[in-house]
Amino acid sequence: MTIQFKHTAIAIGVALVALSGSASAAGVGSGGYSELHTMDMMKMIDANGDHMVSKDEFMTYYGSIFDALDTDKDGSIDAKEWVGTKGDNKISIATGGFSSQLRTLKMMKAMDTDGDHKVTKEEFLKYHEGVFMAMSKSGTDIDGKGWLARATGN
Repeated sequence: MTIQFKHTAIAIGVALVALSGSASAAGVGSGGYSELHTMDMMKMIDANGDHMVSKDEFMTYYGSIFDALDTDKDGSIDAKEWVGTKGDNKISIATGGFSSQLRTLKMMKAMDTDGDHKVTKEEFLKYHEGVFMAMSKSGTDIDGKGWLARATGN
């Protein structure tokens, strides 16, 4: 593991722990989303392959995750869609570990800000924007360079 990777892993962990409110209550910093900062996930989010993850790439990726979960295409995800069916709960555009961490009712509750037992795309993206902002000092990408680039040492 390179020094840069160690520093990035620490920075990401600290940022995730620093999330306030429902995000930290859902365990984002303590296991809820530990899979988020793996190299496999970072590569999936880095749409243009430049070894950096911009806010646009991050939000586009999470928009696609929402669309994959919204199986009835009604603009919201209920508990049945969120958890999925046994043996069919892996999201095809995410790692299995990330799918497992996301598809818990605890995570759904953290994103259901109005308490109506479903998550709209707006709620889902707002939550993930908070995750990105906690990981990012500039609001665009980590330290103006991108967190994937820092993790790979580029």
